[in-house]
Amino acid sequence: MKKRLIFALMTIGGLLIKAQVGINMSAPEAVLHIDGQKNTAPAVSGSYYDDVVVTASGNMGVGTKTPKTRLDMRSAERLNALGIGVTSQTASAAKAGALRYNPGTQDLSYSNGTAWTPLAHKAPNDFVDAENASAQSFTSGTQAAIINWTKKTDVNGSFNSGTGTFTASKTGIYIVAFTFSLASGTIANDARYETLIQTNSASSATNKVFKCVGSYPGTNTLSNRVAGNCSGIFNLNQGDNITVSLNQALGTAKTLDTEASLTSISIFGL
Repeated sequence: MKKRLIFALMTIGGLLIKAQVGINMSAPEAVLHIDGQKNTAPAVSGSYYDDVVVTASGNMGVGTKTPKTRLDMRSAERLNALGIGVTSQTASAAKAGALRYNPGTQDLSYSNGTAWTPLAHKAPNDFVDAENASAQSFTSGTQAAIINWTKKTDVNGSFNSGTGTFTASKTGIYIVAFTFSLASGTIANDARYETLIQTNSASSATNKVFKCVGSYPGTNTLSNRVAGNCSGIFNLNQGDNITVSLNQALGTAKTLDTEASLTSISIFGL
């Protein structure tokens, strides 16, 4: 009886050792084989894109049944991005070979066991080029941000064309150039205007303003088109904002010229 029990246990043990486990499938092809969408067809290599397998050698495949490395994600449909998040761990705690994402500098660092070392990397610099044909109206003597732009270029999606707000994607030096043109109309005597480029207009602590002034001294009897420009260089931190505004004191309400190219903004990150 004792011999039969030992033999039975050995037989069961052998079956367990050789068993393959399948989830969402009846014919697993690895020690552990999970078919996410229950659509695997053994004769169709592309049907493994949603599968996860663990092989007898300890390799794991995501989207492939034949992983060549400890973790292999090279699936047929090429949706193979690896998500890496931020961490508060020290490099020594994470151990050598660990990776982390740095949202401030938008790059990856690896741990050498002692310190986090940035990988060689250069994120694209911000570049915005936009025009305005909105015929926005400006009350005389009142400052107003210029809104409703049309973007021609926005490399990092950092410009809100509706509000006219630019948000720096990373810390650095930014060059801003702005031009405007108002529709033709009468100009009051001794009239003037200000164009303003300002950062973080909602914060008195970090707000910086570049002002450019144009004036029409003396008596003005003709109907004229008023145009001007302003530019500035700013040191911005990631998340800082830039807006451009107009404060015209020409005697009556004025509107932007509807020729889009006459009112434009360019922002370069260096």
